[in-house]
Amino acid sequence: MEEVDALLDAVCARAAELQHAQDPKDELRLLLAPVRALFAQRLRADSSSSGHSGASLQSEPAPTRPLGYMGKLQALVTPAVRRSTLKTSVVSDAKPQTYLNGAASRLHALVTGSKTLSASSLRGKQQQSEAAVRIQALVRGKTQRQTLTRQHSSLVQGTKVLKKYVLKTDRFPNCHEMETPHGDIAPNFRRLEGTPLYGSAQPSLEGIQMILSRVAADGFTKVVWVNLREEAVIYVNGMPFTARRSAKLNENDLVPGITGHKIQVLESSLKSSLQEELKAAENRFEYWNEVALRENELVVSTAQPDHVSTLPELYESTEVAKYNDMIQSVVYRRIPIERENAPEHGEVEMLMNLMDATEDDGATAFVFNCQMGKRRTTTAMVIGQLICQRHTLNVNNLTLSTEEERETHVKSGNFAVIREVQTRLKNGREAKRWVDTAIDECATICNIRTVINEYHDLSNAEAKPAKRSYYLHHAMSFLERYFYLIVFGDYMIETHGKLGGDEAAPETDDDNAHPSFSKWLQQHPNLFRLLDDLGGVRYKSDKVLTDCVLKMDHFFGIARIPFELTTNVPNYRRIANEPIFGTAQCLERGIIDVVEHLRGEFDRAIWINLREEAVIYVTGRPFCVRHQNDLMVNVEYPGIEVDEITAIEQQVKLELQTKVRKDNGLFMYWYEPREMVNDETMEHINPQLDVKTLTEVYEDATQQTNFDLRYARIPVSDETAPEEKDLDDMVRLLLPAFMNELGLLLPSDQAAKPAAQKKLKTAVICNCQMGRGRTTTALVCVYMLRVVLEDSASKLASSAKQSMLQEVLGARAAGHRRQSAAITAEFVVIRKLLRTLDNGSDCKLLVDFAIDQCEHMQNLRDCISQCRDLAVDRDLPSTKRDFFMLRAVNYLERYFYLVCFASYLLEERAHFFQRSLFVTWMNERRTCHRCAGVGAANANSCHDWNKPFDLNTTVIWR
Repeated sequence: MEEVDALLDAVCARAAELQHAQDPKDELRLLLAPVRALFAQRLRADSSSSGHSGASLQSEPAPTRPLGYMGKLQALVTPAVRRSTLKTSVVSDAKPQTYLNGAASRLHALVTGSKTLSASSLRGKQQQSEAAVRIQALVRGKTQRQTLTRQHSSLVQGTKVLKKYVLKTDRFPNCHEMETPHGDIAPNFRRLEGTPLYGSAQPSLEGIQMILSRVAADGFTKVVWVNLREEAVIYVNGMPFTARRSAKLNENDLVPGITGHKIQVLESSLKSSLQEELKAAENRFEYWNEVALRENELVVSTAQPDHVSTLPELYESTEVAKYNDMIQSVVYRRIPIERENAPEHGEVEMLMNLMDATEDDGATAFVFNCQMGKRRTTTAMVIGQLICQRHTLNVNNLTLSTEEERETHVKSGNFAVIREVQTRLKNGREAKRWVDTAIDECATICNIRTVINEYHDLSNAEAKPAKRSYYLHHAMSFLERYFYLIVFGDYMIETHGKLGGDEAAPETDDDNAHPSFSKWLQQHPNLFRLLDDLGGVRYKSDKVLTDCVLKMDHFFGIARIPFELTTNVPNYRRIANEPIFGTAQCLERGIIDVVEHLRGEFDRAIWINLREEAVIYVTGRPFCVRHQNDLMVNVEYPGIEVDEITAIEQQVKLELQTKVRKDNGLFMYWYEPREMVNDETMEHINPQLDVKTLTEVYEDATQQTNFDLRYARIPVSDETAPEEKDLDDMVRLLLPAFMNELGLLLPSDQAAKPAAQKKLKTAVICNCQMGRGRTTTALVCVYMLRVVLEDSASKLASSAKQSMLQEVLGARAAGHRRQSAAITAEFVVIRKLLRTLDNGSDCKLLVDFAIDQCEHMQNLRDCISQCRDLAVDRDLPSTKRDFFMLRAVNYLERYFYLVCFASYLLEERAHFFQRSLFVTWMNERRTCHRCAGVGAANANSCHDWNKPFDLNTTVIWR
C-alpha cells in the first residue's frame, strides 16, 4: 500500500495544475500510467503465485474489467469474495461498479473542475463495500495529515535560534498607554517628579538614547539602568526581540525563579545561535511581528551578524555609554522579577543596595524597565520611592485621622487581609498610609491598589469559569504585591524612619541595628500565613529535583536510645503508661513492626508525621530532598500546608521515576557512611514498584496488616516552636479518639443522649526524621491533652483515686529547694508570662511534668540553658556561638508556647475545646506576647538572660 499511497499522492499534488492544462485528459492519463504499471505487476505476481487464486481472479465478472485502473485497484484492495457470497448476493456485482464509477467521476471532477455528487449523497443511495470504506479513510487521513503539515510549516517559519525558538519583536499593539511622544521607541516612559526615578517599557536603541538625553537634561550625570525582565531579550539592528516557541508566539518562554546570571547566559547563547543562522542564510533574517492583538505576521529582513547584541553589550557600547557627553557613566543591572508575583525579598535588597551605594551623591538617576513598563516597573518605582524617602520620613505626619481610621471600603485598599496585617505590624497603619501615597504618585499607568478591586469586580461579573479564574488570579497577584509593599513599608519605618518629632533612628555601624529585609522577615513569620490562608501564596510543586538531590534519611548514629522493637524502628519509646509513642522515620518494614507490636493491646492507631520536608520511600527506605551544596540541611518549606507538601512529594516521585527509567533503572543518591561524611552511590531499582510516597507507604501497611491505622500529616519546622494552628490540628485530630476511649461526651452529645458507642483503645505514634525535637514536642502536647482529659473522666466517674493531673498540681505545696533559673526555666520572660496567665503556676507544673515524662531523646526545658552556655563559651568560634544562641532562643520560644498551650488546655477543658481554638485563644491574649517586653534581645548576640526580651525577635521564618 505504501507504493499506492505514493502514486496517489503524486496525482493529488498535480490536481490543481491539471485543471488549467490544455488537455487535462491526456495529462491525467500520463499521471496514471505508473499506477497501471503497478497494478499489472501485482496481477502477474498473484497469477504466478497461486493457480487457484489466479483462476479465481480471472473468473471475476466482466463488469470490473472495463473500469480500468480503478477496477484493478478495487480488485487488489478488496479481499477475495467466496463464490457462495456472490451467488446469494444480488447486488454484489453492482457494488464495485457503482462505487468505482462514482470514484472515477469524482477524480475526473477534481481534474476538470466540474461538479459531481458528494460522497455523502452516494452513501445515502447504497451500501459501501469494505474496500470503499478503507479507501475513503485512507484519503481522508492523508488530507488531514497534509493540512496539519501545512499548518506546522507555517508555524516554524522564521529564523530559528537554539533549534527551539523563533524571534518576535518586543512591541505589540497598544503597548504605549500614555499621551506622550516617543511611544514608538520608548513606550510608557515617565519620570516620578522630584525623584531620580524613571520608568519605561523595553526601549529600542534610539529610545535608550532619547531617555539618556532626557535624564541629562534633568541634571543627572550618572545612570543606573535596572532591567526587571525574566525573559531573554536580544537586540537586532537596534530593536529588541524576545525568544518565543513557534506554536506559542504570544507567550513568553519563562523559567520560574531564573537568576539574572542565567538570563544573561541564555541571551549570549541566543546571540551566538542567531549569528550562525544569519551567516548560513546570507544575512536573511525572518522574525514575527504582532500587527494586531494576537495576530502575527512573518517579516523578512536582513541583518548583519555584528548588529546582534545582548543587553549588557548594548549598554556598554559607545552608542549608549558615550552617546551623551553629560552622562559620565551608564551602569546596567539585571534584577528579574516574576511578572505575576510580588518581588522576592532578595530582589528588594538588591534594589536597596544599588540605591544605598549612590544615596548621597544626588547625581545618579535610576531607570527601571520591564516589557510594557507597567506592573513590574511600577512596583520597582514604588519601592524606589520608599527607599528614597526613608530617612526624611516622619511617622507623625502619617498618623491617620479618626474618620479615616473608620474607613473600611475596599477601594481604599482596606481588604480583610490588609486590615489584619496592619494590626500585626508595629507601624501598620502608618506603613499603609505611606505606601498608598507612594502608589498614587507612581500610578501613571497602573495603580497597584485600585486594580485589585477592578479585577475582583471583573471576576464577579464574568460568567465563564475560565475567565473568572483568570481575573481572580490577577486580583490575588496584586493583593499579594500590595500586602508585600505594606510589610516593606513597616520595615523601613521600623529600621530607618523618624520615630517622632524630627529625631531619626540612630545611625550605627552595627549590622544588628539595621537588619536586612530577609532577617527582618524571619523575625515576623506569621505575616505571610495571612496571605496563605486566602490561598494567595503557595509553595510550587513543579520540578522539585531540578536543583536538589535525594539523601537517605537514616544516618550514622541516628539511634540515640536502645532499640525497643527492631532496627527498622530507631528511637522507639512509650510515654509512661499512656498510649503515646514516639519514633524516628521508620523503614517501610518498621511501620509494620510497630503495628504488630500494638496489635492486641490497641484497637486502632493514629500515626502523626511531623515532617515539613519532602520524604519519599525507595526500596523500603526513606529519602529526603536536600540541596546539592548543603547536604546536611533539609530542604524545608516553612508554614507549608498538608496538601502542598503532599503535592511536592507526589512530584518528587514522578520526577524520580522518570529519571530512573531514563538511566535504565539506576538510582543515584547520597548517604552518610560515617558521621558528618557524605558519599554518593548508585543501585538498580524498579521505578514503578520501588518508589512510593509517604501516603502510599501507610496505605500499603494498612492493607498488609489489616489493622485500623490512620495516617496524618502535621508539618512542623525543625528546632522551633510549632505554630498555633498545628496545635489546633493536633487537638482536633486526637480529641474524638481520646474522648471515646475515656467515655466522655461533648455537651451537645449529652443533650442528645446518643446510643452507647464501643470504646476503642487508640494508640498515638508521632515521628519526625530523628524522633527528637519535633517528636518530643508533639509527645509533650499529646501527653498534656491526655492527662487533662483523664482528669475530666475521673471527675465524671466520681473516682476516689487522684488523677495524674491532681497529683501534678498538688506538687506545688510540697516545696523544693531553691534552684537557678537555668534549671527551672524561670527566665524573666517566663516569669512575666506566668504572672499574665490566670493559671500560670498550674500550667508550668503541667508542662515541666510532661517534659520530664518525654525526655527520652531531649529535655525541652534543660536544652535551653545547655545551648545558652555554649553560646557564651569563648573557646568556640563566633559562628558557633551565634548558632547556639539562636538555637537557645528558639528553644525558649518553644517552651514559651508549651506553657501557653498548657494554659489553654486547663482553661478550655470544661468546654472540651469547642468554645475556642488555640489560635483564637492566643489572639485574645495579646498580653502573652507583650509580656516579654521590648528589650535588647538579639538572637545573634550574647544576650543577658536576666533581662526581658522581645519574643518577636526570636522566632525564625517558618
